[in-house]
Parts: sequence; structure tokens; C-alpha cells
Amino acid sequence: MACRPQPTGTPVAQFEPQGPNCEPRKAELVAFTASLPAETLGPPEIHLPESTLGGVPGSGPVLELTAAGATFDGERAEPPVVAERLSAAGATTLFIAAARDVDIQTLRAYLAPLPKAVRPKLLFRTLPPSAEDGDFSARLLAERDPERRHTLALEAFATFSKCSALHDAAASVKGLPPRRRWSALRDAVLGALPQCGCDELDTARLRQLLAAEQRAGSMSLGVLPIDFLRDARCGASMPLRSVQKLLGQIEAFEEEYSGAYKEGALEFDKVVTEERLLNYFCDALPGETLAALQRSRATLYWRVPGDVTCHAFQFEPLEPGAPMGTWRRVSGGPPLALHYRQFAEDIRLFGPATPTSKPTDQHPWACRQELELVSVDERSIGFEQGRWFFSEGACNEAGEGAGMPGGCVSDLVTADPPQEG
Repeated sequence: MACRPQPTGTPVAQFEPQGPNCEPRKAELVAFTASLPAETLGPPEIHLPESTLGGVPGSGPVLELTAAGATFDGERAEPPVVAERLSAAGATTLFIAAARDVDIQTLRAYLAPLPKAVRPKLLFRTLPPSAEDGDFSARLLAERDPERRHTLALEAFATFSKCSALHDAAASVKGLPPRRRWSALRDAVLGALPQCGCDELDTARLRQLLAAEQRAGSMSLGVLPIDFLRDARCGASMPLRSVQKLLGQIEAFEEEYSGAYKEGALEFDKVVTEERLLNYFCDALPGETLAALQRSRATLYWRVPGDVTCHAFQFEPLEPGAPMGTWRRVSGGPPLALHYRQFAEDIRLFGPATPTSKPTDQHPWACRQELELVSVDERSIGFEQGRWFFSEGACNEAGEGAGMPGGCVSDLVTADPPQEG
């Protein structure tokens, strides 16, 4: 396809033909452009963390979170309220704009009650990667003046394409308000690309350029998938780590894993995946995970051999952070309480507890049983035999596999113990 003469002063595209992969690469560019969200998010007013990471946000509900609390749709909201409203609306994505000093423990309190169908994503302000003067994408992200950004974009499209239809598409958004520029440019580019020969396009650099245009249109907001933080092991491995520190560590992880800055969001998504982040940052041992659950007064679910009921027991530490306390049944049977004391990778249960007894009491107990922790996953903590589950649903799904080994604790659970007091 012939191209119009380039305007005076505009660089002429110079790049190598893309060979037998030319048409597939053009198709990938079209698919990538179509995958970029048409709408962009406005910048939250809170002080977001900053990062050079590469995710591209779309549009959707935003939870603004600071150490003082959270707002959702402009109203103060507690974690259960946010979850209920998302569920009622059938939402599948929640953007979380967390202040840079918010810690993971606070963030997890809002993640825990979310419906499984909702995928949480952390918003941050992007910083342009260090680049030479010729790196148009980095310069676009750094430029805040709309006129200069438009001129720079025209130069970039002319450098990375020989196709006049694409040049016209880039020029067509001149003068539009920043909030409308990206959606108009995306539509114009999608309309122009079918008119371009595949050998007229430097598809790799155009993809990077379009990702930068989309991000600049959202006031340089980036996004990171954080569903992995729901895992109990993350609560154990980094409860007090700030979101700013976590982002910095993920930057180092991305650099180590990829070896270099990747072009566009597709490559970023292939490097920084939920599974890799979980394995890299949330590698807590079973004992560490159980200790964190105790500190948070969590409820765990389990079955005794031959019983179909999932019994729910809640931890009540003797003091905040203490490795001992009372384990009290809150559903699945009549009132029952045991004391517990955890060591590194095993836990001792003894009782039954009374309203006046303490786990530090030194006298014989009717029941005393040691359990050795051997594994932990996203659903449960495993012992030599049996498991304790983090949710009632996971316990029910496990069926007979949820059964604990026999012993005096199981005998107490299945008996009809005397009421406390």
C-alpha cells in the first residue's frame, strides 16, 4: 500500500520487514489494541504508591483505602458492606486505590470477604522507566502537557509506521480533552489498522506505544492483580509490609525474572502472574501460617472421623500475639472449648477448658493431644492425618478427606460435653 509523502520535519519510518510472521504480528497488534480498555480511570485523590510496573487498568468500581478507613462510591464502607454491594451488582473486578502506607494486613481485611468471582486489582501511579531520548513510550508517560504529548505521539506513529491511515488516526484526536483522547484514539487505530499493510507496521513498538497512550490517558495509573494476597500464607509472611514496599519488591522480582524491561502489558502479564507472586512472596511454613491465624482470631473448620458435620472452632489468644489460648467451638455442635499451645511446627490441644481455666494451668487434663503440622495450601493446613480448613465451603468440598485422626479431641467433639459454667 502506497503512503502519502511525509510532512516536512516528520521522521520517516525505518525498520526491517517482519518476514513470514508479518500477518500474524499485525493480527496480534489488532487483538492487543482491542484488549486495551476503552474507558480509563480517573486519578484517586489519595497518595498512591508509585511503581514502574507494567499493568494497564480498565474501568470499574474503586475502593479507596487509607489507614483511617475506606470509601466505596464516595461513602464510608466496612469490608462486609463492600463485598455485599459488589455481589449484588454482579461485579467481576474491584480496583483498590490503597495509600502507600497501608499495610497488607489492612488490605487483606477487605479482600477476605470478597466473592470469589471478584478479582481485586491494586492501583498505583506509574513512573516512566529510565530510557534514552528515543524511547517514545517513556517520554509520553512523563509528558503532562496535552499539546506536547500529541506532537510527540504523532512523531512516534510516523516513526513506527509507514501507513497513512494510521497517521490520520493519530492526528484525528488533536484538541480532544485528556479524558476523551484515549477512547477516541483506540477507536481510530482499530479502524485504521485493517487498511495498513503488515510490512508497514513496526508492531512491537506500536504495541508499546499504544500501551503508553492508554496509560497516559488514565493519568499514568498502573494496576497489579492481587488476588494472591487472599491466601492465608500471605497474611503470615508479610502482615505489616506496606503496599509501597511490596510494589518495590515486585519490581525487583519482575526485573530478575524478565532480565529487562518488557514492551507492553502482555509481556508484563506473562512475567508477573498470581501464581509466581504467591510462591515468591507468600512462602510461609505451616506453623507460621497457623500462628498468624491465631493472632487474627480466625475460625477453622474440620471433621472428626465418620462425621459429616464441619465443626467451626475460633482461636482466642490468651494475650495479643501469644502462642497459646482457647479454641472454642462456634458452630457444628454444643458449646465446647479446648486450650491450645503452639510450638514451631506442632500444636498441643488440651482440655476441656472451663470458664476459669487457663492454658498456663499446671494440672492434669482429661484430654491432651499433639498434632504435627506438615503442609499448608490455599485452602487448609495439613497434619500427619487430616486437615483444618480456612472456610466451611472448603471443608464441605473435601468430604471424608476432612476427617481428623481419632483421639481424645475427636471423642470430646462427638460427645455431648457439659455446658461451661
